[in-house]
This record gives sequence, C-alpha cells and structure tokens, in this order.
Amino acid sequence: MNLSWKTLKKFLNTLILVSLVFTFSCIENESGKDCGCYSETTRTIPESANLIGKISYKIKTNDNGYYSNRYWIVYIDPNCSNCVHSMIVCNEDILDEEFEVLKNGETYFEVSFAGKLKNVCNRIYSPADYTYEHITLTKIEKQ
Repeated sequence: MNLSWKTLKKFLNTLILVSLVFTFSCIENESGKDCGCYSETTRTIPESANLIGKISYKIKTNDNGYYSNRYWIVYIDPNCSNCVHSMIVCNEDILDEEFEVLKNGETYFEVSFAGKLKNVCNRIYSPADYTYEHITLTKIEKQ
C-alpha cells in the first residue's frame, strides 16, 4: 500500500508540473497578441487625417537602446505642443530607397502618413502626453 501511495504522489506531482508548464506557455503566447507588429490594431490613422510627421532612423546609442535600428515617425499634435506621438515602423519594406539616407541617424524627412497603430511590447514610462506605438503604414509620402 505504501508503494502505491508513492506512485500516486509522483503521478500527481508530474501532472501538476505539466499543467503549470502548459498554463504558463499559453499565457506567454496570449500576451504576444496584445503587443508588437503582429498584434491586433488598436487605432487607425486614416489617409483623410492628412497627418504630417517626421521620419528618422534611430540608431543605438549608449544611453538609449529603446527600439533602436528602426525607422520612427514622430508626430506633434498642432493643438497640443506637449503631445508627442512616436511610432515605430513595422513594415519598413514600404519605404522607398530614398529613405535609406536616414540610416545615418542624423537627418529626417517630413512625411504625410496613414496606418494602423499597435501597442509596443516594451512600454516606456513617460508623461501622459507622450505615446509610443508600432505603426503598420498604409501610406507614406515624402513632403
């Protein structure tokens, strides 16, 4: 009887361990849908909004490695000088060769743009009037 109790105890412990592994792996996969370039769209910037922003290429510095080596579009709301919306471009393949010059990290272009916004996975703590999001561009034109 003592042997069967040990066997049952081993079986239950194994079952609990396997259940925990599956549970946590599912939670991790679920969170991947909430953020990043392949997550669901949270908001859309339509072409009719006619937004003009600045696109640049952020290179990694010693001080700041936040989403480095990516194209960023920064839009400052004309009705709120403190409201700065920073968008990290997901679909860089939409950008023409003329944008390659931005990879020097020292220049920017003014662009009109539209696209689908998604949450960033690595959230940054900043004032409430600063936003950081991914954008899948549906339109971009150099001004």
